[in-house]
This record gives sequence, structure tokens and C-alpha cells, in this order.
Amino acid sequence: MPSLLILATADDNLAAAWERQIPEGRSVVRLVPDSFPAGSRPGFAAVVVLDATVEDKLPQFLAGCPTIYVGEPRSLPYEQAKLVQRARVFLSYEESTKKLRDFLTVLEELAEKQSMMEILLEKIRRSELSKAAPKVIPAADTAELWDFLEGAVENMDTRDRLIAEFRRASRQLMHASHTVFFLRETDGFRADRGTSFFGMDDPLVTFLEMHPVVIDGSNWDSPTDPVAELAVRNRLAMWGARLLVPVHDNGQLLGLIALGVRDDGQPYDDADRTRAVFFARLLRHFLARSVQLSRLSHMAEQSNLGAKYLPRTLLLAAGEAVPRHVPLVVRDLIGRVRRSREVCRVSPLPDQPFRANAGLVNETGGIWAFWEEASAEVHDALMRSREERGTVLRELALTLSHELGNALVSLATFRQVPTKQLSAEMLKTLKADIGSLERLNTRLGLMQNLDEADPVETDLRELVQKLGIACKAEVEVGPDAVRMPVAVDLLEFALSALIDTVSENQSGRENPGLALQLRSTGAKDELTALISVKGRNLELEGILPEPVEGAVPNQGRIAVFLAKEIIRLHRGGIHAGPGIKGTEILISLRAC
Repeated sequence: MPSLLILATADDNLAAAWERQIPEGRSVVRLVPDSFPAGSRPGFAAVVVLDATVEDKLPQFLAGCPTIYVGEPRSLPYEQAKLVQRARVFLSYEESTKKLRDFLTVLEELAEKQSMMEILLEKIRRSELSKAAPKVIPAADTAELWDFLEGAVENMDTRDRLIAEFRRASRQLMHASHTVFFLRETDGFRADRGTSFFGMDDPLVTFLEMHPVVIDGSNWDSPTDPVAELAVRNRLAMWGARLLVPVHDNGQLLGLIALGVRDDGQPYDDADRTRAVFFARLLRHFLARSVQLSRLSHMAEQSNLGAKYLPRTLLLAAGEAVPRHVPLVVRDLIGRVRRSREVCRVSPLPDQPFRANAGLVNETGGIWAFWEEASAEVHDALMRSREERGTVLRELALTLSHELGNALVSLATFRQVPTKQLSAEMLKTLKADIGSLERLNTRLGLMQNLDEADPVETDLRELVQKLGIACKAEVEVGPDAVRMPVAVDLLEFALSALIDTVSENQSGRENPGLALQLRSTGAKDELTALISVKGRNLELEGILPEPVEGAVPNQGRIAVFLAKEIIRLHRGGIHAGPGIKGTEILISLRAC
């Protein structure tokens, strides 16, 4: 770990000139009265750049650190310091703004070697003075311990309040003047107070993961590792700590507790260090349970809101009875699932307003179920059905009125004329009207059997070509077959009725020719056939021209009405759209 660089000067411009010469990545501290409130311990590695004007403000424990003395040559303080060898290097103010960098690397290495030597000498001194004594762990204050546990359990749902309880306990049980908790995050360990932070690649993390021991700054019994100990000593000095307690779990460092000096000024003894180990273990368990409790609390809140706004849910164990508050239809659904061992569903109907699903829980053999009340949806569906039924009846009434009206007017007229006075033309008209009524009766019979037709796999290219020949229309089909199950007779009647109607509406106009085009999109179950009717001045009841609100309905032929229903039976539709030769009539079909 690089040595700490301490810039001791009151001149901001001079300090800025020094900082510009410091290599990147070095730790730099400006000397102010509260920079080192807790002093230093053996092993503290630092290089001091000292301005002669603040020499009297330099703490005594920094006097032994390698120093660069900056002053005015031939001045009294400068020459006295030079006589007593106060520093390793002496520079003038002007030289320090240019040549400081040349001496930093050497003095940093010297500071590290000096700190290692101090550590080794301190260990030798402690080993000579230490005497074997039995470890005695005094009993903690029972009232304080119970008070701490009560507060920790009470605040376990919030990490910040839990850490506050452990900080209070550190003052009561460990007698620490201050405590900082470093908790693991994604990229490192961050202090719960202040801005202190050290990354995952810090030597301190590697050392504590390999040697999960309590580190006492004044009496360290850890393995002899001068480099690691130097890094730890610098951390102790920067944080003003005396005891570092790792929060460890199965080879992984989860956190670090930094305890300051004891309130009574005494060093931490073996009992304190043992108590700190149990303190860290307790913190680890509480933090783990705190995370779980927070998640459970969040899930409970979500569950309460879900019970209010979302469908009702139920989980049953294998063989568990269904609660009595569950609706009867859901109870029956659960019984069906237990018998069939598969997912079952129920849709809302006028006689029961619930939508419900139920299935098997593979992990436990139990049952899951959820349901919701859908009375409003049933009511809306009923209203839509009534509106659709009214629309169908209105279209049918208008169509029948038109079909029957024309023929009945003619027949009523013929009824007033004596039979002997009927001319050949009148007889021809009479026969045509009677034929219209017969066709109408046939088509009404066809309407009664729409739902009884059986679909057959058919290539629609053949059907469209057949219609083109019958209607004398140009036909355009692709090279690939368009095969889908359709009711062939019904579909042929519907398409021919539509084409005949369009042709009749074109009669008397110039160039009334029609063209048919067959295309397809999708495949298998998503296959859709598109039949385009092209021509000039196309007209089709209810499609072209487009219906306008308030206008007189253009509903006239029962054949067109039946054709629309047959196309709906094939999950298709009819609509008008722009084409190359003008507006086209587009008929879409899907497998029925």
C-alpha cells in the first residue's frame, strides 16, 4: 500500500504546486488541526512535506516520518533545521515547486521500510513484556444485553435502524468511543457514516478473507506479514480506529466493524476481542434476517393490495379441504382438477358471474386456483349480443322487404287484371316475379342450414377460376396452392352472389368488365385467403358506396345478406379499399 503524503503548509498556492507533482494514485492529506485526532501507532507510513512557517504546528508523532523541509535558504529556521538534520531533504520554495517529484519515490520507499522496522520492534517489545495470564471474560451487564436484543429485534425490518441499535450496543457492551460499520456493496465496502470507502481489490479485503481475525492496533497477534500489517496500520490511522472486527461468512468478507478507542482510555483486552467476535457474528445473522424480513414485508404489502384489486387466489396442499368462503363454482372446478389432474377453466355466464382457473401444483401435489367476479362483463356481453341481434334482424327485415316488395307489387297489379286481358309481356313479368319468389324461398331454406355444412380441404384457386368462367371475369391466381378447409357449396354460392350483384349494378355502363385476384398470407392455422374484385364503378349493398349515418339503407338482396353470413362463418369479412384501377372490394377468408 503506498505511503500517505502529508502536505504541511498554510499557503494554498504552494500546496497546489506540490499536488501537481504528486504521482497519480497517491493518498494526499493537507495538515489541519483535526487531521489525526487519534494520533498514530507503530507501522504508520507517511512522507511529510513541511513548510518552515508551520513547523511548530506539526504533531509530535509525525516528527519521525521522512520529511522534505521547504524554506528560505540562509534564514534562521532553515539553517537551524539543517544543522540538526531535521529532515532528509532541504529545498527552497522555488525548488519545491519544480523538484519535489524527484525525491518523493525514494522517501516513500524509505517510509515503508521504516514503518516495517517499527512494527517488528514493537512486536519484539510486546513479546518481552507480555506475561502468560488466563483469559477471563467478564459477564456483560445483563440488563444492557437484553435491552440491546429487544431493540435489534424491534428494528430488524429496517437496516439503518438495525445498524443504529448495534452502534448503541457497541458503546454499552464494547465501551467503544465511536463505531463505523463498513457494509458490502457491489463494488466495495462503504461506511454507514461519512464517505469512507475501500474497493474489493483492496489488500485489506484479501488479508481478512484469508485471515478472519480481530485486528487490535495496539496488540496485534495476527500472522507475521509486514506488508499486510502496514496496509492495516494505515487504515487504522485514517479511520481513527483501534479495533477492526471482520464480519465473515464461509470465506467471504461481508463487512467490517471499526471500533475507536475505549471510553476509559484502556486498551482492548482478550475479553473485549472475544466479545467483538460474537458481536460480529450476531450482526451477520441479524443483517441476513433483516434482508429476508424486508422482502417478506414488501411481499405482504403487495399481497394485501393484490387481495383488494386483483383476482382472488388460493393455494391448497394435497388433500386439504376447500375453505367454505370459496364460491361454489370454484369449489366444483377444484374438484374437477383433482379428478382430471389437468388445468380447468370456467367462463362467466348469465347464470354464474365468475371467471376461474385451477390447476395442479407439481411441487407439492396441491391445487392452485384464482377467480374473479365478472358480472359487469357478462352484462356488457349481453348488451352487445342484443345490439348485434337487433342489427341482424334489421338487415334481414330490410332485405326481405325489398325482395318481397317488388314481386308482390307486380302480383297485386296482375290480380286486378282479368286473365283474358293478360298480354305476353305481362305473363313474362308475372313468371319472372314468381321465379324471384321461388328463388327467395330456396335461399331462405339455405339460410336455415348454414351451421350444418361440413368443411372440406379445397384449393381456392380452382374455385376462383370456376367462378371467373361462370361470370366471364378475368382471373389472376398465384402458382402456389391455397388450400384450406371450407364449405365449398356455401362459399361458391356466396362468391357468385356477390359477383353477380356487382355485375348487375354495373349493367348499362361502359366497359363493365370485372377481374378477380386470389392471394394468401400466413401458413397453416394462420393461413388467410384474400379475393379482390376489381373493376370500374363498383357497387355492393352496404359496402360500396360506404354507408353514411342518416342515409337511406341500401339493403336489397337476400343473396348478399346470405353471402355476408357465409363469409363470417369462414372467419372472414368484406370491405372496400383503394386499388390500382380504383376502389376494390376485398374478401378475406380463413379456415372454418
